[in-house]
Formats: sequence, structure tokens, C-alpha cells
Amino acid sequence: MSDNRAPRRIKSVGIAFDILKILRNEGGATVTEIAGAIDRTPGTTHTYLATMCDKGYVKVEDGEYQVGLFALPLGEYVRANSRLYQIGKPEVDKLARKTGEAAHLVVESHSREILLYEQFGADAVGEDLYTQIKGYPRRNLHCSAASKAIIAHLDESRRNEILDGYQLVSRTPNTITEEEVLREELEQVRSDGYASNDEEQITGVRAVAAPIIHEETIYGAISLSAPTSRMPQDQFMNTAPEQILDVANVIEVNIQTP
Repeated sequence: MSDNRAPRRIKSVGIAFDILKILRNEGGATVTEIAGAIDRTPGTTHTYLATMCDKGYVKVEDGEYQVGLFALPLGEYVRANSRLYQIGKPEVDKLARKTGEAAHLVVESHSREILLYEQFGADAVGEDLYTQIKGYPRRNLHCSAASKAIIAHLDESRRNEILDGYQLVSRTPNTITEEEVLREELEQVRSDGYASNDEEQITGVRAVAAPIIHEETIYGAISLSAPTSRMPQDQFMNTAPEQILDVANVIEVNIQTP
């Protein structure tokens, strides 16, 4: 008889990660505020926090708890050991320097968009915004050019897993909010080899992106974004896609090298 039961989970570990998310999202919180958010007593919550403080992943100042510095090297370790980051970083830097705009290296994890690396050219806009949000796994898979490039090239079962029940939240008047329309666009992305974002995520900003694929493995995507005034329609439809496809191809070739 097959055992269809889900794998066991340790609830206390999940609560600890929930606390870290709360501290990240709120920029800090008191014991009482955290207790209310995780539905635990202040005493129990304080025990969690004290343990996490001992380990360095949480710190407390004047009664307010924040994410601790031990979280920083952990994230840096993950990024530094990413093959896509190692190979893609210099190409992102070159693209930003050549175009003067913002270039991004993006991956998908747990149905969320993770910004692995970015570089801003001399004329790039939105640096403050990207700095604020880069620490947050984002639900922008339907309106980000890079994320559309990724999910369009996933196998069908994984793509369906992501899209089933996914909320297509409107970010701007141009955001796709109907699943059927999104699926049609993803089909076009697979055909074209690149994805676009025409003011769908941020009003006044366009972006193009191409997936990084090697031996049927989707490593992530590289994207280029710029204000609509500096990425007019012809460039958005022709020049920019050619640029991004060329850079993606270079990364795909280099990623094969041991």
C-alpha cells in the first residue's frame, strides 16, 4: 500500500522563519507585536526571540527586535555559490555600462521572483526603489519581464503549479490580470525567446528579458529596464530584445565551462 501522507514538518522551525519574515517586512517589531502576528503568547514569543538572538539571526535594541547580522553572510554565501551569479555578474555589469540603464539577474523560487544581482548604468532610474524591494521575494511573476521569461520556459507541469491559484494583482493599468491572457503571452514568449514588460510593473518603465537555459535547465533570466522616454517603441520591439538575447547567449555559453 502506498503512503500518500505529506512529509512531517517541525512547527517550531516554521514559526522561527515566520518571525524572521515579520521582522524583515516590518523593519522591526516588539514582542507584543510579534506575538500577535504569530498567534503565540508573549512569553512563548520571547523564548523564540531569545533563542534566535543567541544564534545571531535576530537582535534587539530598546525593546525592538530586528533581523540580525548573521542573516547577511548566509545570503551572501548562497549568492556567491550560484553558478548563474558567478557567470552572469560580469555580463550584467557590461550591459548596464553599455546601455546606461538598469540590468538585472533574476531567479524564481517557491513561485516568487528573487533578484540575484543588479547593476545600474550611468542614466538608470529607480535605483532607490529596487534597493528597497530587493530583500523581498516578490509575487511579480505575471508582470516582470524576467519572471515571464522564466516561467514561460518551465515544463508545463511546473508552470501550471505556479499559475494555479496565483493572484494576478494589478500593479499598473497595463498589468495582465486575466490568466488566459497571461498564458497566451507566455506562449508568445516561448516562440520569441524573450519576454517584455510594457509599463506592467512600474508606470513609465519598460523592460525586456531573456531566459538563461542550458541542457533544458532554467537557471534564471537577465533583463534590461529603462524609462519609456529612453526605450521608445522601435527600440523596445527590436533593438533591446536583440541586445538581451545576445547577452543571454553569452551567459549560456560560459555557464557550460567548468
